[in-house]
Amino acid sequence: MKEVENPILEALHLTLKELAFYLPKILFSIGIAVVYVLVALAITRITRKILKLTKIDNVFKPFFNGTIDISDVIIGFINVGLALLAVYTLTSILLPGYLHNLTLIIEYVGKIVGVVFAVFFAFILLNSMVERVKMEAKVREFMFIATLSITLILIVDTAAVSEEVKASVASGISLGLGLTIGAFAAWYYFHEYLSRKSK
Repeated sequence: MKEVENPILEALHLTLKELAFYLPKILFSIGIAVVYVLVALAITRITRKILKLTKIDNVFKPFFNGTIDISDVIIGFINVGLALLAVYTLTSILLPGYLHNLTLIIEYVGKIVGVVFAVFFAFILLNSMVERVKMEAKVREFMFIATLSITLILIVDTAAVSEEVKASVASGISLGLGLTIGAFAAWYYFHEYLSRKSK
């Protein structure tokens, strides 16, 4: 008669077997994570010293009005890149089956981060120009509309919609932006002449 196996011992045996299989990978992954942390700390320290020597913050300070240091932005992007590289490496070791999905996620997140950074930089630059250069109200409004239109095109490009919808929306925004530029150019070059004629 076949002896009935103890389910608890069988579960324990399977657990120990899986642990023995994954333990080297886990320990190796921990070692890689520690190496990435040390590399990130070293690169951050070296980059900060180089940026301090080049005085890059002083170059970009007029554009950001002292609200943010460009060196912190650069170091932040470097650390984010190293973190993504570490996650990619660990996934390839522990969960290679999810590597393709992770690649798609990283690409999509990268697009979103790029759009956010572009929008942030554009509006800060626009605000700095408005404050440093005396502009007419209509010029400021035009620059804001142009920046907003370009921002909308970038957002639509990263949205999870079909290519046909993206093309239609982008074409509509581009057409509106073109008409806005044309109307602004007509006003900018001929408003004095039209004002004299109306009088």
